[in-house]
Amino acid sequence: MKTVSNLAAALALAIVLASFILNAAGLANINMNDALKAGGFVKAVFLPVDASIWINNIFGKQGSDGGIIYRDDNNL
Repeated sequence: MKTVSNLAAALALAIVLASFILNAAGLANINMNDALKAGGFVKAVFLPVDASIWINNIFGKQGSDGGIIYRDDNNL
């Protein structure tokens, strides 16, 4: 899912940049506020994926087999 989240961020950036370029070239009249909202929404949909990755990186540590070992009183 990390790859999908990164692709969503790239899509959000592409939406905003394409809107800016089209406005600058005079080919379209897109409200930049709307473009920013659309790009932000695309990225916001995947924020739970990012939060899950951050939580695993902060609170989990890798086990010997590559799985996540969660901290408790036995393995501080």
